[in-house]
Amino acid sequence: MAQQRKRRPRRTTRFLNMLLLIFAFLVVFEGRLIINIASRGGIHNQVQEQLDEIFSSSDFRQEEASAESETSSETAKDSTTVPKNITPFAEDSAVSAANAKCAVKAQPTAMNDSYFSDAVFIGDSRVEGFHMQSGITQGTFLTGIGMNSSDIFETAYITTSSGNVTVFQALKNNNFKKMYIMIGTNDLGYPDFEEFRKNYTKCLAELRKLMPDAVFYVSAVPYVEESKVQTGDYVNNKNIDTVNQIILDICSTNNYYYLNPNEVLSDGNGALIQDATSDGIHMYPEYCAKWLDYLRTHYVTASDGSESSSSESETSSESTSAAQ
Repeated sequence: MAQQRKRRPRRTTRFLNMLLLIFAFLVVFEGRLIINIASRGGIHNQVQEQLDEIFSSSDFRQEEASAESETSSETAKDSTTVPKNITPFAEDSAVSAANAKCAVKAQPTAMNDSYFSDAVFIGDSRVEGFHMQSGITQGTFLTGIGMNSSDIFETAYITTSSGNVTVFQALKNNNFKKMYIMIGTNDLGYPDFEEFRKNYTKCLAELRKLMPDAVFYVSAVPYVEESKVQTGDYVNNKNIDTVNQIILDICSTNNYYYLNPNEVLSDGNGALIQDATSDGIHMYPEYCAKWLDYLRTHYVTASDGSESSSSESETSSESTSAAQ
């Protein structure tokens, strides 16, 4: 009897040890489960970031572009079709749109800066650089870093004495005779450039409502030096050609005047002149001055302006409905 009493504590100890082991296992398992649940949001964010990088990459867009080219004949009836009187851009060269009805041709006489006294320039950081480094002395500039066609309505890009406002708020209670629209560089990351087409069409239509009597000069996006660009591989000249073709289409369809500064800024091979920038995008003063010289010689005459004004009212409602 005495020996049996001594063995009972041993069995109890073993049983307690087993319970402790099971409890420890459950604690570890539950702890890992809680950690996994807690970190799920972070993993989701990482995956989303990777997906964003994939969808904004040039390879992804090139695959979409090749797929779209295969079906281009099926979409001939769509509003995205290039008009018959427009010569499309080549992929690897700065093709002038001189034969397009909406393209502004060079005039024999250069204007001085007083021509811009009743003009407003709307654009991104490249236009901001143009303002500061081209030597232009007149004109109103509404510019903002990162400005693009999708958020120009909502983002308060413009700094005023009473605070930051949107482009449209800054334009109210003004009466500009000339509108220079120079955006598009920050739109190059669109996975689907048809979204850019809709946003840009809507942007111009809304601006026209504010300034119905103004002459609208809509600029092509200047090329870049791809080897220097650090913002992402989507900022490339192939995408710029795509965006510029869309801008040209919009101008042709809606009777805006189309400017193509790449006529003087291109190296002749579909890229910005070598060593024109420090970062591949924002140009040195010498090349901003070339851009200004282009604007001084590319303008419409009085007869051209009157023709545009009469046709603008006819197409305003069409462009607005197309954007919706």
